[in-house]
Amino acid sequence: MRRSALAPILALGLVLIQVLPAQTAPDAGARQDALLLYRQGRDLDAANKIPEAQAKYTQSIAICDQELASDPRRIEAYVVKCWSLFRLNRYQDVVSVGQAAMKIQFDPRISEILGESYFFLGQNAEALRAFQKFFENASEGADRIPTAYFYVGEVYFRQKRFSHADIAYSTAVKGEPSMPRWWYRLGLTCENLGEWKRAYDAYGKALALSPAMGDAIEGRDRVKPKAGL
Repeated sequence: MRRSALAPILALGLVLIQVLPAQTAPDAGARQDALLLYRQGRDLDAANKIPEAQAKYTQSIAICDQELASDPRRIEAYVVKCWSLFRLNRYQDVVSVGQAAMKIQFDPRISEILGESYFFLGQNAEALRAFQKFFENASEGADRIPTAYFYVGEVYFRQKRFSHADIAYSTAVKGEPSMPRWWYRLGLTCENLGEWKRAYDAYGKALALSPAMGDAIEGRDRVKPKAGL
């Protein structure tokens, strides 16, 4: 066969050599897929499609496990796995995976999700320690800072340390003012502190965001006469 006849075949072979590695490369694609599945699960959760969301989280975990099998030090895989486990309410598993990751490398994202998991496990001291480490190491403006302060408030409220809870909830709603439940919890805290006007205002903020919130309606009705309104 003449050289001119071979040229198209050789060119096609070169193209195949260039394309195949990109199609089979496991690293970037696997990480992207795990995170994408997690995000799809969150969207399904928001649409109240719980079984479909849980399936996405389970798939995300499986991909993270594949990554960790090939590289047990891959922090991104630990992060996404912890997030997905948390969404499945597998809090003890989050703790186990998160602690393993922390032995490899500290990551504030893992510290934050550990704090939330400890909270749901009823381990208040561990939750506060994890959140403190998160605050000390998170970059300014990190998107989970308001959420972390909300859970700190929940821990202090659970302990009836209402002044501490007030500070935490107030910080949370300042960073993320569109969460009606957070305003309700701040109102309840102010009510426990006997700060009737602040409680009335906080319940009002909750109702402005969620007018049918029964707890906030009842709370505002309770404190209204005490606030002199």
